[in-house]
Parts: sequence; structure tokens; C-alpha cells
Amino acid sequence: MHRREAASWHHLTLQYGLLDTWTLDNFRKMSKKEYTFDNGRKGQGSAVSRIDKFLVSQELDARGGRIEAAPSMKKISDHSPLVITIWGRPSSPPTATTYFDTTLLREDRSRAAILDAWRGTQPPPSLDADWPDWLEAATRRVLACNGRLVREKRRAKGARIRELQHKIRLAEIQLQSNPEDEPVQDILSVVQGHLTDSLQEQVVRNH
Repeated sequence: MHRREAASWHHLTLQYGLLDTWTLDNFRKMSKKEYTFDNGRKGQGSAVSRIDKFLVSQELDARGGRIEAAPSMKKISDHSPLVITIWGRPSSPPTATTYFDTTLLREDRSRAAILDAWRGTQPPPSLDADWPDWLEAATRRVLACNGRLVREKRRAKGARIRELQHKIRLAEIQLQSNPEDEPVQDILSVVQGHLTDSLQEQVVRNH
């Protein structure tokens, strides 16, 4: 996407308050596939991107749902179809399948919290017969800690993206009154770059 197209796209989403379901906590991802376009080439000619998107209003975001990038059919299209499900009314989505985010172990703070959760307040048992109950309790503590840390990271990422979007909106409002304001143009370009990097980093991290 070229710079002018990116600017127009961001302006459109901000003007109508549209949100990308792929980045929303209320829309659970049902697949690990991150890219919706793949030209099928190898090496330097390879190109992949998440060019296809579902945008929703804040009202639909409040309902939540599911989003999935389905497997592509190479003979038909080099794009993968997106499948979205929106809950019928504002409510909490079904409980997600429990999983452990191993990337948290690469971060000192998260790793320390997980180790503390594993150790718990009770020392390991001395009798073999007591180990199953201790291990089950420790596993539950670790998974609960993992879930909390994942939610904290998502909230932080979402807050960062919303902050950048807000700065873009303010810059665009200033440019509406003075389109030739070069300092504001430079600020807009930089912030748009940061937003693109943040979204791309999120895609690459999950790929």
C-alpha cells in the first residue's frame, strides 16, 4: 500500500470509527494463519500480506465473535477467505480453549511471574501419593497466570494502537484547515509509519 493510499485508508477508518477484527480482543482467532494473500513464489519474489480485512463498528466489537483466515484454494485465488462470526447480542464469548503462550518465557518479567505461580505457596510434597494433586494445582496456577499475562499484553498493544490512531486523527484535523503545514505532514507520516509497524509486528509475532 502506497503512502497516499495508507493515509486515505487510515482517514476512512478513523472517520467512521471502524475497527480491524484481527486486532480486537473480543474477536477470537480460530486459526493460526496470519496472512490472507500469498503469491506462491519462493525466495526474493515471495510476497505475503494481510491485505484482506473485516472492519466493524464499536457496537459490533462490543458483541464480539470469531475471525478465521481459511485455507486458500490456489487454483481459484491467491487470497485466503476470511470467515467472521458475530455474536447475536452483546455478551461474553464462550470460554476460549486453554493454551500456554510460550513466548512469555522469553520475557524476564513474565517468566518470573510464571515461575512464582508454579511454585505457589506450598512446597512440593514429600510423599509420592500427594504429587498428582500438587501438580494439578500448580498447572492450574500456571495457566491462570499465563492467561492474565496474555490479556495484559493484548490490552497494552491495543492501547498503543489506539494512541497512534488518535494522533493520526488529530494531525488530519489540523491538515484539513492547513493542508500545506509541512511539520504536521511530517508528524502524520511518522505516526502512520509507527502504526503500520505496530500492526505488522503483531502479525509477524503471531505467524
